[in-house]
Amino acid sequence: MAIELPAVRILIVDDDRAICDYMQTLLERDGYQVKALSDPTQVESEIRTGGYHLLILDLMMPHLDGVGLCRRLRDDATTAGIPVVMMSAASPPDSPEHLWDAFLLKPTPIARLLKMIRTLLEKPRRDPERLHALE
Repeated sequence: MAIELPAVRILIVDDDRAICDYMQTLLERDGYQVKALSDPTQVESEIRTGGYHLLILDLMMPHLDGVGLCRRLRDDATTAGIPVVMMSAASPPDSPEHLWDAFLLKPTPIARLLKMIRTLLEKPRRDPERLHALE
């Protein structure tokens, strides 16, 4: 009898719906359970109910950019340990804060994104106490 492992759940947040749909399709083909949101203001409520293992965030979004969203997630003990891949067509902002675990420039080849996801999922989760001690 085969043992079925729990599915890895990924949340994608990008204000470009086409990018959300494209990445969702590709990640689902690789076996992940994926939800995509094009409205960053919905993320905080979604993440508390969704049991996500990893987040992929767009850096530049209206109303709440990726940096602001990531900062809010890191400040909350229930979401602080979830790995975050930040993506953007722009260079990463200069910041002493270590808010995300990886930064990828768009367009990123899907093989590179998949490799980054696997790498982050294999790492131990972030320790929120240690993060706050470093700030």
